[in-house]
Amino acid sequence: MMARTKRSRRSYSAGEWDRNRVRVFADPKTGRYQIEWRENGRRLTRSLGHRDWSRAKRQTDEVAAGFAVHEPNGNAEPEPLTLERLFDIYRGEVTPAKHKRSRMHDRAATQMFLGFLAPIDEEDAVPLVVAAPRV
Repeated sequence: MMARTKRSRRSYSAGEWDRNRVRVFADPKTGRYQIEWRENGRRLTRSLGHRDWSRAKRQTDEVAAGFAVHEPNGNAEPEPLTLERLFDIYRGEVTPAKHKRSRMHDRAATQMFLGFLAPIDEEDAVPLVVAAPRV
């Protein structure tokens, strides 16, 4: 009895990594082409609904070009992440799923940490004195 050979599964990718990368491939069960891309770190896949290879490649190029258009200069700088912003994100996403008592603890702990680690104005700052190294 001879071993079965694997069918070739071709795919086509267009675009730049971490910017507008799009891939098209055939679904192994149905044979219809699917398109795959990343959005906010999540991999998303949608069916193109057909089995035409040249049409799938053309659609992949169009989608990759469409993603590239949305970035005005290609160098979008994220806004700086502050400790206060980080706590706001935590309170909005994690804290609501907790028990009431834990939510109260989160609020108190956040206020305490922000009180200790809040940015200091330059006129209130104590100068840091560094000792000279011993020889």
